Amino acid sequence: MESETCKHILLVPMIMWGHTRPMCTLAARLVKLHPDVAVTIFVSIGFYERARAEIMRDFRSEDVHLMSKMTIVRLEQTSSPWDAAAYEADFLATWTKFLDGQSLNGYAVDGKPRQVASTEKDKLSAAVIDMFAIRTFDAFQSYKEALKIKVYTWFPSAISSMFCYFIEDYIPRAHELAARKGVSFDVAAHELMFVPNGRLLQTPCLPPMYDYEYHPQAAFSVPEFSGRILIHVHRVLKETDGLITIDAADYHPGTTAAARAWFAPRAVHYAGPLVPISSGTTSADKDAADVMQFLDAHLRSHGPKSAILVSPKSLAAIRQCSLRARGKISFGSMFWPADPAKVGAVLDILIENNVPFVLSRCSALATIPKETEDRLAKCPHAFVSSWVPQQAALSHTVTGWCLTHAGVNTVFECIFADVPMILWPIDADQPPNAIHLAEDLVVAYELLEVRNGAGLGTIYRTGKTPSGTIDAVKSELLDILARAFGSDGDAKRARLSELKSKLQGAWKEGGEARKDMVAFIDNV
Repeated sequence: MESETCKHILLVPMIMWGHTRPMCTLAARLVKLHPDVAVTIFVSIGFYERARAEIMRDFRSEDVHLMSKMTIVRLEQTSSPWDAAAYEADFLATWTKFLDGQSLNGYAVDGKPRQVASTEKDKLSAAVIDMFAIRTFDAFQSYKEALKIKVYTWFPSAISSMFCYFIEDYIPRAHELAARKGVSFDVAAHELMFVPNGRLLQTPCLPPMYDYEYHPQAAFSVPEFSGRILIHVHRVLKETDGLITIDAADYHPGTTAAARAWFAPRAVHYAGPLVPISSGTTSADKDAADVMQFLDAHLRSHGPKSAILVSPKSLAAIRQCSLRARGKISFGSMFWPADPAKVGAVLDILIENNVPFVLSRCSALATIPKETEDRLAKCPHAFVSSWVPQQAALSHTVTGWCLTHAGVNTVFECIFADVPMILWPIDADQPPNAIHLAEDLVVAYELLEVRNGAGLGTIYRTGKTPSGTIDAVKSELLDILARAFGSDGDAKRARLSELKSKLQGAWKEGGEARKDMVAFIDNV
């Protein structure tokens, strides 16, 4: 760490790649914004190599000397993204030793070992802690006065989701429910936060929606995650010194105004979009070369803008004339649709219509029917991988559409790549994003027949009830693909280009993200 540095900022994401990836880009932006800022970022050992690669993707050749102001510290983790106990315990043990006089053992961005001297704690100005790192937040709250620092919360999601899930304090109700039903607090918390009962929910930034519309897939979660993490986020948001979000102020201005009003007088800093300046692949991208070769081949055979990226993270497909297309399918690292038969139905449509696609299966929940698995194995137009370099795939000339879960990271990557979307929201910020993209911005289509369980209830905004049958799923997808590759799709692409122009200015001189993060640095 450079001795002349006068501000030291600590970054602590959680063990989800969607939380860690944009924080890597934020780390790079912070040291480039101010000559007197150093950053130490903690990441799980499983993400270490990929985190280094993400940081490097945001540096141009003239800026690489600024990487010397960054240190990466690796932490232990379990195999489950729902279980952060070991990760947080390792962080707190490591940080306690640092406060007691031991150096932090970390790595420079180039991978060389380096240490952060314990004296650097005297320069610590702020800690930015993931909203899910409850134990870490509480620990920093207990000694922030002694360290004379501010503790900020990292909100790695679209801010509209805050008004859906975290505005209400569910803790008193969970205690009452647990006592009344004779169940654990975790089970009670899970029921309150995940089990819909048909309530109509109204927020200051979204159209009215039934509670089950926020969980359209009846997605998998565990009670412990609700009781030990999710239900405590409201308290964190109330106690934090301020918020830093990956959202963009100009993406949903109504939400921006509502969030700033709710947090006032504390600040909400909009850091997004946090899309690295380089979309290229890195050595950390498994199968990247094969994926890009596959895309290149289908560019030659099908032409530009012929691909669809389909997924709740991404799926890409290519079309020639009608539905002949190349694509990438990915439902993200944590999410996957609840009904494998509907996943199979979508893949079958692509296979039957000779739509080339890449399928990313990095989620532990990824399940596909055996019959479809067999068809995939025989299909010359399908590429299946455990990891796909999404930004590079989106930026490829052949990719024309993306079928995505509508997580905000993927949404911004699609916008920056000029790739409009077909949406298959599962949970979290995805349903709010989907309705904003499809209904407000009109740059996307939302799949409705793929909903599952309680999510198949009546849709408030239309008054219609999806049937959810396999035939309905296939019919809806075929209709959307036909429109996407026609004049309606062209209109959506044009609107998306306008949105891209607006959001691209966020980190330029005078842009909202740049101004917000300069203000953050100045105030710590």
